[in-house]
Amino acid sequence: LRRLEDHGYLSRDREVSRGLKLTSESPGLFTPDSIVQIPLLGQIAAGEPLPVPSSDFSLMADETIELTRGILGDPDELYALRVKGNSMIDALVNDGDIVIMRPINRAENGEMVAVWLTDRDETTLKYFYHENGKVRLQPANPQMKPIIIDNPEQVKVQGKVVLVIRRMEGA
Repeated sequence: LRRLEDHGYLSRDREVSRGLKLTSESPGLFTPDSIVQIPLLGQIAAGEPLPVPSSDFSLMADETIELTRGILGDPDELYALRVKGNSMIDALVNDGDIVIMRPINRAENGEMVAVWLTDRDETTLKYFYHENGKVRLQPANPQMKPIIIDNPEQVKVQGKVVLVIRRMEGA
């Protein structure tokens, strides 16, 4: 909202609940060039890791998520995954939400990433921490325990979360 306000597309009345108003600049906000289609490539576990699909698995290449360039920044190579599970609920990522991912192969401590656990042939979405020669994959749910990987070579970072699209209840 702050970005829309800064660019003159939205005005806010902070004294009124939900005091949002489109400005006269708003009609030009969404031009055909401003819309980007991000491929929805499948699911990512936010809970117990999911098995990696077999090689004959067909990606949902026909499904896309449409967003504006202003929200995404550089849209190159971004992809979307539907979240399955509740291990990241305290990070406001719920079952059914969609995460927009930027491909990376190396994560910094504290980043929310999709990882492939090569020894188990499974994937999961967790906070990443490299500690004492091990990798800790930390859920954001106090009812779940972290996954500790003794051999960091068995953890392949596939992407970093750059945006979460919330699925509203009843929608």
